Amino acid sequence: PFQSLLFLTKATIQESLISLRNKKTSRRAVESFQVLMQFMGDQPKPRGKDEIELLYELLKLCREKENLRDEIYCQAIKQVTGHPRLEFCARGWSFLSLLTGFLPPSTTLMPYVTQFLQDAGRSQELARSSQKHLQQTVKYGGRRRLPPPGEMKAFLKGKMLRLLLVHLPGGVGYKTNVGTFTVAAEVLEELCGKMGITEPEEVQEFALFLIQGEGELARPLRPQEYLNNVLVDPKTSLHSRRLGWETRLHFDNPTYISTHYSQVQRDYLQGKLLVGAQADAQVARLAALQLVSRTQEAPPSERDLLAYLPRLLQGQVNVAAIQSLMDQELRQLQGCSAQEAQIGFIEAASQLPLFGYTVYVVLRASDLTLPRPSLLGLNRQHLILMDPSSQTLCCSIALRDLQQLHLLSPLEAGRPPALELNYGSADSPQTIWFELPQARELQYTIAFLLNSS
Repeated sequence: PFQSLLFLTKATIQESLISLRNKKTSRRAVESFQVLMQFMGDQPKPRGKDEIELLYELLKLCREKENLRDEIYCQAIKQVTGHPRLEFCARGWSFLSLLTGFLPPSTTLMPYVTQFLQDAGRSQELARSSQKHLQQTVKYGGRRRLPPPGEMKAFLKGKMLRLLLVHLPGGVGYKTNVGTFTVAAEVLEELCGKMGITEPEEVQEFALFLIQGEGELARPLRPQEYLNNVLVDPKTSLHSRRLGWETRLHFDNPTYISTHYSQVQRDYLQGKLLVGAQADAQVARLAALQLVSRTQEAPPSERDLLAYLPRLLQGQVNVAAIQSLMDQELRQLQGCSAQEAQIGFIEAASQLPLFGYTVYVVLRASDLTLPRPSLLGLNRQHLILMDPSSQTLCCSIALRDLQQLHLLSPLEAGRPPALELNYGSADSPQTIWFELPQARELQYTIAFLLNSS
């Protein structure tokens, strides 16, 4: 019985604590117990091995030999129970705290481990952290990849948290502390909490994007990904943005308003929210709302006004006509606060054809009848292609109809890669490819949306 195991042993065990049918596995169990005692300090370390190497040995054994996992859980619990040396006992608890964050015990042992941690947690802080780590492992699957030695050393010294910078739209940085077992979902929940977002359906509409270098690779992190597993390269950075727009927008929090405004404004200025060259009044209103959002008193010159227009429109519109219309809009907006102008901008932009989509510029497609270039819009339901000149919908594919995605190497020297989509039914299979610089990001984002819907 489990309770009979909870007695400290000062000597190495001669057989496994739980019944193991395989003699070789039982022998490995005896060896692992000796490694645990060496790590805790109850026995001298082997020559040439330090505590980190011993720790790796134990964790690798648990990861590679599933039939030894319960045994090593029992061994750790046995050695922290009633240990007279606080320093050695703390080392045992450190190991248990790490183990619970990586791999859970079997469903048979789980109730006993949970009860043990609850009882010990009344007086032992590391027992409480072990309990939290185990709950995370059950919820998110455990951190399978072992941390680098530097992180392991910091953990043993009690330095479990580190500062993380998340880049928000508009160039705003958000700082938070992440631990050894923090997952993307926890940081997203925290970020959304700052924006007053508490409903799980709306939280799920946001994603953390991992960006390498100067944007060579951007991919959304799955909610259950452990951040310390992916943030190993100093050239990587985390960026947050909204991917889904199905939940009704609510402007009841200043951080919510400014974050959404920055994302929508960036997409608008990059030409990802279609607005026609003939829509002078619409463009003038959006320019005026941007001006008031910046609390800029004096109207801009014709040259400065271009900064408030989408890049693609700058050479196509009559700037003098737009400035005249904008002056009228500014008179109507007198007394409007910067925050009210930001809300007004989001509401006006929400009427544009590609609002609510993540937009990519496609240079060409396998279907030669499609315009070149065209805008590809992606949301949780559809992938669509639009002609940026006529704003005509040229192609629509339901994500549920996608069968496979293939990243294709550049079709010609000097060209970007392409993404091939296989979709449709078994009776009527169809294939199309799109050539675009962000082909890999598009592949990752489609996969993310499929898995989260």
